[in-house]
Order: sequence, then structure tokens, then C-alpha cells
Amino acid sequence: MASAEIIQFPQPATPIMFRQQIELPPEVDIAELQLLNRLFQHLDVQTLLEQFLIEMCAWLPLCGVRYTIADTGESFLAGRATRRASSAALRQAGETLGQIELFAFGDIAATTATVLAPLGAPLRNALNHHRVKLLARRDTLSGLGNRTALEQAVATEVARAHRFSLPFTMLVVDIDNFKRINDSLGHSAGDDVIRGVSTELAGCLRPYDQAFRYGGEEFVVLLGQTGIAKGMQIAERIRRRIAARCKPEADPARRITVSIGGAEFVHAETADNLFDRADRALYRAKDEGRNRSVAAAS
Repeated sequence: MASAEIIQFPQPATPIMFRQQIELPPEVDIAELQLLNRLFQHLDVQTLLEQFLIEMCAWLPLCGVRYTIADTGESFLAGRATRRASSAALRQAGETLGQIELFAFGDIAATTATVLAPLGAPLRNALNHHRVKLLARRDTLSGLGNRTALEQAVATEVARAHRFSLPFTMLVVDIDNFKRINDSLGHSAGDDVIRGVSTELAGCLRPYDQAFRYGGEEFVVLLGQTGIAKGMQIAERIRRRIAARCKPEADPARRITVSIGGAEFVHAETADNLFDRADRALYRAKDEGRNRSVAAAS
């Protein structure tokens, strides 16, 4: 049964300049200062959560932590989600940071506030850093992540798969016969189609999934902690939704469809190999008649 509370983090204390001749007062908890120092070293939100989970697992039966940003709904998951969970709305310095869920495989004696206390200030730093990065990693036409963001996200997923032995699936999505739309209706109509497809694609995803515009009319979706079977279910949901809802304003009778190739990450392969397998599956979908999704061979 999940529980929830609101945690108001205190303002971070003024940094202390340490020199050999300075003696720390007895009330200073050295272990807590060392923990904060380790957490403050990570400005990437995902990496920070993973480090926090590793630190907490040393003394608590935690198996996962999920953070959801308040204003965007973007979600980050470290470890594994379970049914045994507690949640808290986080605030610091008058700012709502978002929602944290702690997942455990046993009872936790400490309160959620106590467990999360060291995370407040480092998370606020990482969140500000994340917002700045988003400005440089957003595709202006689609509103999705751009190619730079994709490369960094894939590298993160590969590292997480190796570190925690968690699966993830990549989908490569391509708008069918897009050149005909540009040729017959013009590039402005083509841009409208890209925006519409992007909106419907994003609407099919879970909070912790990620979508990117790879280039032109092609998109890439990363499905965290997801094997190929579930990944292809999501691919079909995307395909059906786009076919049902996307129509060019300049020609509402025209049907917009996509073809999708999917591949689950194999631990011995590189990110480039994963993309190549998903891309080959996409071309199989095209060759087999378009408007379909095909899974790559493992």
C-alpha cells in the first residue's frame, strides 16, 4: 500500500571551508557530510538517483527510486519499481521539486522524510542543470528531444543496463510516404504532419519513456526497463493512434501512417548495433507493406 507525504526541505547550509587546523564541532555528522559531498558531485538527475539508491541500499531494503518533475511530468527511475512503495511531494526553498517514490522489498523503519533528507539540495541542483540542458537538446519543430539528446540518452540506458541488468527497447518510427506529402501539399503541411505525429507518439508513452526526432520524418523511442514483447505492444499502440488521429489540415482525407522497427538491447552489443537492428526491422516493415511494426531478431 502506497503512502504519501509532503516534505519541506530546509535551505542548504552555507558551505564550510575546511582546512587542516579547523576542528569540526561535535554536532556535525561526518558521515552525512560525506554523503552530501558524494551526491553533490552528480548534476545528471538519473545518475544522482542511481548514486542515491546505492548509498541508501547500504542500510535500507530499497530496490528503486522514481522521481517525477512537477512542471513537466518527466520521470526518472533508478533500480526497480515494486508494489511496496512510499511517496512524497518534495519542496525546497519555496520551490516544488516534484514527486519521489521509494520502492522496497522489505519494511523500512526510517520515515520517508529521513530517507530523502540528503537528496533535497543535490536534487535541486541537478534539476536546474537538467532544465538548462533541455533547452539545448530540444527539437524545435517536434518538441521532442533532438539527436544530441538521443545519443546521450542511449549511452545512459546502455550504462544502466550493464550496471543493473535491466532491459530496454528501442523503437525506430518512420512516417510512411512522407515525400509525397511534401511534394503534393508543400513543406508547411509536412511540418504540420511532423508536429501531429510527434504529439500522438508522445501521448502513447509512459512517464519514464523518451522520444526523439532523429531527422526528417524519422523518430526514435527509448523504452526503459522494457523487453521486446512489451515494447512491441507500445509500438502497436503508437501505430494505431497515429493512423486514427493524424490527418494533414491541407488534405483531411489523406491517411497518415507510420512503420516501426523495434529491438531489445543485447548486453554484448553497442548502441550503434542496437540502432542498426531496429532500423533493419523498420525497413522490413516498409518492405512488407508499411503501416506495421516489426521486431528485430535478437
